[in-house]
Amino acid sequence: MILMFVNHAVLSLLFLYGLIDYSPSFKITGRRLFYPLVLHIIISSYLYLKDKMRKNKVYPKLIAETTQQFITGICIVIFVGLHIFSYMMLPINFSSEFHFKLLHFLIDILLFASISMHLRVSIPRLLVSFGFLDNKNSFVNFKDKFNLTICILLLIAILAEIVYYGVIL
Repeated sequence: MILMFVNHAVLSLLFLYGLIDYSPSFKITGRRLFYPLVLHIIISSYLYLKDKMRKNKVYPKLIAETTQQFITGICIVIFVGLHIFSYMMLPINFSSEFHFKLLHFLIDILLFASISMHLRVSIPRLLVSFGFLDNKNSFVNFKDKFNLTICILLLIAILAEIVYYGVIL
């Protein structure tokens, strides 16, 4: 799923920067991402709610990160739905009216921000659970570097949207 997401994101960024032409593969990879995303939502929601039932308050920072991950996951669901709906109703080159461009721009930026905040919590924790980060120092160092990487990628995505839609903030 992560590789499909990266493929969809890279192709979309290249298109937004004008480096490649539009391809139906954008829709295909987007649709293929949808079903694993739904499965991920169901499993994650079940595990989150199961943990919440225990009412364990021993690790407040871990609980805060888990809550952030859950909330950003819900935001991703909302903005993915809006992203799909907006591009179905108003395809990319359908209208050059400012308010349609602004709608696509805002939905995409909120989606990018939600994904970024979700990944900044989930990827370091995933690497710990797989045993790639085995001590506290490596976890903290990776998390700092990963947060910087996520911020840079978010800025690249926002810039791509500004370049493509011509939305000046």
